[in-house]
Amino acid sequence: MPLSEQEQRLLDEMERNLYKHEADIVSTSSGPRTVNYTRVALGIALVAAGLAVVVIGVVVQFALIGVAGFGLAVGGAMLALTASRPAEADETESGDAPKGGAAPKARTRSSLMERLSDEWDKRQQQ
Repeated sequence: MPLSEQEQRLLDEMERNLYKHEADIVSTSSGPRTVNYTRVALGIALVAAGLAVVVIGVVVQFALIGVAGFGLAVGGAMLALTASRPAEADETESGDAPKGGAAPKARTRSSLMERLSDEWDKRQQQ
C-alpha cells in the first residue's frame, strides 16, 4: 500500500531531522568510560574456573556440579562485562573530593525516551 503525498512528505521530513540531529543524540550517550581491569581479569578467571567445573561435572557424571560450574561461568562473565563505569566517577574515588563529610551531588539521569521526547517538544515549539 503506497503512502499518500502528505505521508511521504512527513516521512522525508522526519528522516531529515533524524539525520540532522543524529550527532546530538549520540553525544548524549553515557560518554567516556573507564574499565576496572582487576574485575575483568577476575571475571575471566571465574569463567575459566566455571568451565573447568562443568568439565569435571561431566567426567564424574554428576549434573549438580555441572550446573554449579555453569553458574560460576555466567557470574564471571557478568562480572567481566560490568567492569566499566562512567569516567566522572573516578574523580570522586581518586581522592579529589572529600570522602567523609559531604556526599557527592547525585546526578539525575533521564531515560533516553524522556530526553528524545523533550527534544521533540522543543522542536515543535520552535
